[in-house]
Amino acid sequence: MDANIISSLIIGGFGTGITLYYSLHTKKVADDQMMKDLFSDFNKRYSILNDSLYQIKDNYETLEKLTVAPNYSELKNKINDYFNLCAEEYFWYCRKRIDKSIWKSWHKGMNYWYNNVPVIKDLWKE
Repeated sequence: MDANIISSLIIGGFGTGITLYYSLHTKKVADDQMMKDLFSDFNKRYSILNDSLYQIKDNYETLEKLTVAPNYSELKNKINDYFNLCAEEYFWYCRKRIDKSIWKSWHKGMNYWYNNVPVIKDLWKE
């Protein structure tokens, strides 16, 4: 085989290796950035809902009591927003955009609200 062909193959292989490495690295950085953005967005949205969830937990033992609250519609909408947030988090976890350890923490929190706040459990069943 000609020396020029061999050197071209070596240089081409080296160039392909560098391109592949940078491509994979760029994908990892993009994936990490997306996970960070999702994590930040979800936590920000949860923080906005947190006060309402605690208000419901602390003041309304049953769905019947919540339905007569003067701000029932607003509180029910907050719970629906929470359900939607949980669904979005699960969606992105299934798409492998949320790290398993983050999901485990969020899932534990979801179970806390579901198991400890009868109003949330009842609205979920509806």
